[in-house]
Amino acid sequence: MHLVRFGSGKRIGKFAFSPQFQRKELRALNYWINRLEPSLLRILPPLKMASVDRLTALGPELFINHIPQAGRKHFPGKIHAASFIPQRYIVFHHDLFQRRIELGRIAYHELCHFLWLRLGNSRREIFAELLKKEFDEKVKGELGYSSEWRKFELQTAIADRANVLPRAWRDYVCESFCDTGSFVLLDDERRQRHSEFTLRKAARERRCRLWKNLVSELSERQSSKSAR
Repeated sequence: MHLVRFGSGKRIGKFAFSPQFQRKELRALNYWINRLEPSLLRILPPLKMASVDRLTALGPELFINHIPQAGRKHFPGKIHAASFIPQRYIVFHHDLFQRRIELGRIAYHELCHFLWLRLGNSRREIFAELLKKEFDEKVKGELGYSSEWRKFELQTAIADRANVLPRAWRDYVCESFCDTGSFVLLDDERRQRHSEFTLRKAARERRCRLWKNLVSELSERQSSKSAR
């Protein structure tokens, strides 16, 4: 984190941006932020955002602008961005700024990590119950690679009658919530034939309805608290 930390930078609402951002990158992020509903922005905490040249994940460790030791197992896919929840930072790989809609998709996914944190245990459990139902129905596919590879590993473990670690399940539920949220928030900017949108239509619509309801309930609760 020390490589991307900054004291102050350009601000857009409650978000602060690293001085390292180019002007066109700021415009690109500003576009996606301005599309968000004010009620959703009120839920999110103040955040800082930065861009880096390299992101590499090895297990639970994330390396920024650093090549880790050879021979260790890498994350099965390219890391486009990462959220540091306690520090309230989102870090983007600079290549994302070459793909306008992908930037929005990934930015919304990362913002949803902070929504997930504020959702509360009861709403998180409601979302998890829907995913359990999908597992019972053997529903395939997801709304992003981050959740899909975790889902595949869980399904494989279940098929092999192996123990499913609680942490693996929690990580999957969180990533699925964030991928679903990104899908919902993209709305009319969404690429309908995106290769990562593999969840079948009926399950997708059911999932998106629940996501909207849970976030709407959270927003209403936050508004009630503010009005007191």
